[in-house]
Amino acid sequence: MEKRNVRTSLTTLKKAKKMLKSAVKQLPISNNIIKRIQRKRLKASAAMQKARQDKSKSEQVTHNLLVGRRIVDLNVLSDNLECCKCKKCLSLKNTVIENHFGLHSILDIRCADCSTISRVATGKMHYTNNDAKHRDVNTKAVLGAVHAGIGCTALNKLFSCLNIPIMSPGLYKRYEREIGPALEEAAKDSCRRAAKEERELIIKNVDKLCEQL
Repeated sequence: MEKRNVRTSLTTLKKAKKMLKSAVKQLPISNNIIKRIQRKRLKASAAMQKARQDKSKSEQVTHNLLVGRRIVDLNVLSDNLECCKCKKCLSLKNTVIENHFGLHSILDIRCADCSTISRVATGKMHYTNNDAKHRDVNTKAVLGAVHAGIGCTALNKLFSCLNIPIMSPGLYKRYEREIGPALEEAAKDSCRRAAKEERELIIKNVDKLCEQL
């Protein structure tokens, strides 16, 4: 009985050693898999961060020269044409870089007196309900396109003929989503007013209508 017990324990020990060896052999593979997963996660995280940055900068196009025509708010432009340091008047001739945000531009202009570069916006900006920064000129251009019954392609054809920077389809969609709820609410309000007026007219002329019937 004792011999059998010894043999059994030896056999168990051998099996345990084999299992331990196989587990040790598999450890580097598991570590490699974990490292690969971690690398993939890091890459995915970096890609997502880059996508967010690209999305925030997708509407921005940078040019070094002022070419063509622009739609500007003259009051805003005249107020902003002032050096941020010495308060002297700035000249558009000293523009270093122009950043386009659809139809809106931000000009980096160098001061002729102190050489300080000031950022000059060509129009007003506003915040949407989700705290996104939008440019007034883009909102009004898309609103006008919707009222005229045209889309992004037709609007850009008009801008191209006028030599005005065009709007990308993605940017157009973003502003279209902004004005959508307002247009829907305006349409509902118009329908309510029309129904109210019709009801008042019917009540006012009910006797005449009864006679005609």
